[in-house]
Amino acid sequence: TNGDDDGIPLPSKIVDTVITNPPFGTKNNEGIDVQFLRTAIRLARRAVYSFHKTSTRPYLIKLLRDTWGLNMEVVAQMKFDIPNMYKFHKQKSVDVEVDLIRVFWDDKNS
Repeated sequence: TNGDDDGIPLPSKIVDTVITNPPFGTKNNEGIDVQFLRTAIRLARRAVYSFHKTSTRPYLIKLLRDTWGLNMEVVAQMKFDIPNMYKFHKQKSVDVEVDLIRVFWDDKNS
């Protein structure tokens, strides 16, 4: 999960904590939220806080814990009001259920 080929010109483990609000990975950019998360994990020494659609929680738990061997907890659940910003948006606004997750690892992995 920590390849340096993500296009971000910063060395790995350069900061203690990364906070990110990635695109949710819908429509034409499916999976981009996981790309953001992978880069954040590469850059952080201690923890990553990241916003994700609640509907992706089971997938993220499996990916982070089982595949990447990291710890993950949901630290907050909220609703984001997403206004109509793109041509493919059909409604004036939509409330999206969102998790703020904390990804962290044991000291031996840092």
